[in-house]
Amino acid sequence: MVKTPEEYFADLSFAPPEQGTAASLSDAERAFVQKYLGGETVAALPVQSPLAAMPCTGTEQIRAPAEMPSAPAAATAGQYRHDAAAAPKAAVPLKSHLAAQDKVQMVSFYVREQIFLLPVCVIVEVLRYMPLTRLPMAPPFVAGVVNLRGRVTPLLHLDALLTLEQQYHYAPGNFIVVCNGKDMQLGFIVDKIHTMYMIDQRKINWNAENQLGASADFLYGLAEVGDHLHGIIDPEVIVEKLLDI
Repeated sequence: MVKTPEEYFADLSFAPPEQGTAASLSDAERAFVQKYLGGETVAALPVQSPLAAMPCTGTEQIRAPAEMPSAPAAATAGQYRHDAAAAPKAAVPLKSHLAAQDKVQMVSFYVREQIFLLPVCVIVEVLRYMPLTRLPMAPPFVAGVVNLRGRVTPLLHLDALLTLEQQYHYAPGNFIVVCNGKDMQLGFIVDKIHTMYMIDQRKINWNAENQLGASADFLYGLAEVGDHLHGIIDPEVIVEKLLDI
């Protein structure tokens, strides 16, 4: 029997992320702190340790594809956290790693009524809305920053990067897709989680720049799902933009 996305996420069992410390900041995290927090450090931010996550809204009975693999037995319901060790090492560009696979598992979610995809191998966890610290010096696409169990984690308005919307919001109804970029953890603000797909490589165009429009700079390419094309988000490029501005 094929599971709904709600059942799939609820069955996943993951240990909590390890606590980080200011001394263990990566080069990218240190650059972010220096650029946007000034003399403050991540230790000065309130520590967020959310226990509950809601990866799916629960109101839409969208069924996952039949080829989606079954999940391990559950120990923690309601929280989705992926083993970050499964992501390829930095020496191998993530796009090249993904393009070499026969199939790529991805999570889909809504941003302003548009569906976008993110490879499962970069996702750390999916969380509910949480308080953040605003950053006056940051560009508009940065909602703020949180100290997520010791990791400095910018929360980003994906609608500012991927759509033509001019008004951005972060409210209790939003979800946060926490993922790994280039030596840095990011939190993508999304409207709701859609489902999961196992997409055949033949259905993915990794060189679709002329089809991507305004969001081309932040997408790996396009994936064909049914009769629709959905953009695949590139977290590594988003980290570069965050630090280069």
